[in-house]
Amino acid sequence: MFVQLPLKIGLREEVCFDTYIAEEEGVAFKLAQFQQSLSDRQSDESFYVYGEVGTGKTHLLQAACRFVTEKNRASVYLPLADSSLPLIADVLHGLEQTPLVCLDDVDHVMGDPDWELALANLVMRSKALGHQVVMSGSSDVTSWSVETTEWLQALMSVMPITLKPLTRKQDIVLALQRHAQKLGFELPIEVGNYLVKQFSNDLQELLSVLKLLEQASFVEKRRMTLPFVKHILRVA
Repeated sequence: MFVQLPLKIGLREEVCFDTYIAEEEGVAFKLAQFQQSLSDRQSDESFYVYGEVGTGKTHLLQAACRFVTEKNRASVYLPLADSSLPLIADVLHGLEQTPLVCLDDVDHVMGDPDWELALANLVMRSKALGHQVVMSGSSDVTSWSVETTEWLQALMSVMPITLKPLTRKQDIVLALQRHAQKLGFELPIEVGNYLVKQFSNDLQELLSVLKLLEQASFVEKRRMTLPFVKHILRVA
């Protein structure tokens, strides 16, 4: 296995680029560039994807890890905001030797000079080696309180990608269907429409419901029909 992850972290089966839906053409274009850069073994581009909760930042970082792993290249994923993993800046030392380093919630460590210097060194050394760093956060880099000039200079070589939540019902249902397909079952469109109507437009909440239904379908050996879904969710 070529993906290095903290012990409590694993790549979910359904996390890949195919299951990520972008409504805006500009975002879809940048994400296509992002994926294409991962295909290039000599690419030295680094990226920063950011957006509000539920826009798929972690999904994209883990999808990137899966993508390069399937091409027999090494990757590292670190969730910097995970309190169960007390990380220090030194953890980044030497990671420039890895073809792809993904750092989730990088804005969590902004304002800390040790982290900023470590990040600057990682980005610039990775670039020199033809390797990539992909980071995520909740806000634009212009809103950060950056303490070091080294990190400000390194950020000039990082391409930002703004993520937006899905708003169109058909796109939310399509995302659910693609996740279901990766989980090994078919989600009829009427079931997808029903879930959106009964719950919300929050894709993360809907994916949790989908996982529950997938487990119930497996246990009861039933297809994902609307009557079955209503039975499991106990709603009429």
